[in-house]
Formats: sequence, structure tokens, C-alpha cells
Amino acid sequence: MSLPDRPLIACEFAAVLADYVRLVVAPLGQATLHAKVAAIETGPGYDCRTQDRIAGAKISAHAKGLAIDFMAITLADKRRILVERQTGADEASYFRAIRTAACGWFTTVLGPGADAFHANNMHLDIEQHGSSASYRICQ
Repeated sequence: MSLPDRPLIACEFAAVLADYVRLVVAPLGQATLHAKVAAIETGPGYDCRTQDRIAGAKISAHAKGLAIDFMAITLADKRRILVERQTGADEASYFRAIRTAACGWFTTVLGPGADAFHANNMHLDIEQHGSSASYRICQ
């Protein structure tokens, strides 16, 4: 399995992402779609900016290397599953399953459709939220 966009991410985030892909994304792809996950399109990962690129907003988890955006998943049989739109019930079921599971692995899961910035991707990060650092966002 590859990340063709070669995202730059922090080590602590890379460990969580690798486990999520190995234990959730890959086996569910095999079980649901009967094909191995070959690649995940992610975008660059690290991006030195504020949240949603709004002037004066908090620094984004992307600016700390703690976030990534899934855009599409390519299977070994050459099927390409877009995060924003799946074709067929099996692909939709697969995406719902990996998205639901992501909410247990990451502190923030946004999209697709959560807002204009996540209309075509699924944002995943491990940034700490709230004073207890146990608050999660799953939209």
C-alpha cells in the first residue's frame, strides 16, 4: 500500500495513521470490496497555515504535521474510490465503515461535506481538544 502524494506528517501521527490503515482500511477493503488497498491519495499532509486558511484563526493541525486529508482510495484491481462520491452500495458501505472507525482512532474527523473545506475529502487529525484533551470532533 502506498501514499503516492508522499505526505509529510509528524512521527506520532504517522504511527496512528499506519495502524488505522493496517488494521481498518486495508482489511475492510479486502472484506467488503474483495480487493487489496493499493494506494491512498492524501494531499501533502503538512501545510503551514491557520484553520481553514482564515486570517487570525488557530494554527491548523496540518501546520503541526498532525493531520491528513484522504481524497481517494485505489484498489489493486484499479478501482478508484473517491471520498466525495462512491459508486455502488459496496463502495458506499466500505467508506461509511472506515469513516465511522476513524472517529475512534483520530480526535478529529471531518467530511466529506462537513463544510466547504472538506467537501471532497476526509480530514483526519490527532490534535488535542479541550482542557481535558479528551474531546473529539466527528462530523
